[in-house]
Amino acid sequence: MARPELRRARARRRARLSTTFVGALAIGLGVWGGIGLAAGGSALLLWIAAPVALACVLLLRRMSVVTRRAVAPEVAAPFVRTAAEMQDVALASDRVAWTPRELPRPLTASAGSRAATVLDEAEARAALRRAATEERMRARAEQLRPASLDRARAARDEEFAGGPAAGDEAIEAHVRRLLERRASGQ
Repeated sequence: MARPELRRARARRRARLSTTFVGALAIGLGVWGGIGLAAGGSALLLWIAAPVALACVLLLRRMSVVTRRAVAPEVAAPFVRTAAEMQDVALASDRVAWTPRELPRPLTASAGSRAATVLDEAEARAALRRAATEERMRARAEQLRPASLDRARAARDEEFAGGPAAGDEAIEAHVRRLLERRASGQ
């Protein structure tokens, strides 16, 4: 608030905004007056709106010229060294070779550190999890593997060892086993 150039810039901005608003309102009234005139009404709104809109355009143009002048680049004075700033000793070189500072090694890289131990434990747990998952997958694949044809034929022959003469009990037991397997999803 204490800088006068900022206050002036803010006042210019407000004046431009107000002038633009009044000009837009005048143009709107001029359009309305033109429509009214075409419909057979009075030309009063048109006669009022035209000079107001023209005045707003002229004011905005003048404000842009003033703003351009106010923001004109300042010419800087050339830089001149004084005798006190000059150095009177000759140095070997003005350029000093820069070498980057070495970063410390991460704690996980040093053997025996707590961080390395924690990472090793996490890695071991992950390896155990992977091994258990692989073992479960092998067991499931073994379960889902279809039986060989020879074993299936032998099992079928054992079921119906008596053939058609096995009787109703054997057939009923066979049907119950089939229904149990279907219910269990095998």
